[in-house]
Amino acid sequence: MFAARSKSGRIVRLTKTTWYDKILVGHPEFAEKPEYLEEVKRSVKDPDYIVGGWMGEKLALRRCEIAPRKPKHLCVVYREINDEGRIITAFFTSKYEKLLRRGVLWRRKQS
Repeated sequence: MFAARSKSGRIVRLTKTTWYDKILVGHPEFAEKPEYLEEVKRSVKDPDYIVGGWMGEKLALRRCEIAPRKPKHLCVVYREINDEGRIITAFFTSKYEKLLRRGVLWRRKQS
């Protein structure tokens, strides 16, 4: 589907299998707008926050103005191994502050 460079400099890939069998099945709202695929890519490339996951994965969080029902944060979960990464899943959340409690690894500089 796509490859994007994360803030750590690694190439993170989204496969068709993950998009169709995991993300669209588990979170059917992603099928509502084709722009959501680009939002997933943008979240990896240019997140507002990167948070540590419970088992070594990373969570890229980015505010999404076109999210269903109201602006929310898009959370893209990915794992980096060696020189590359793979997206595991993605979902919208209005409670991103709860995810920040896991530990912020990187934050966009405030202007």
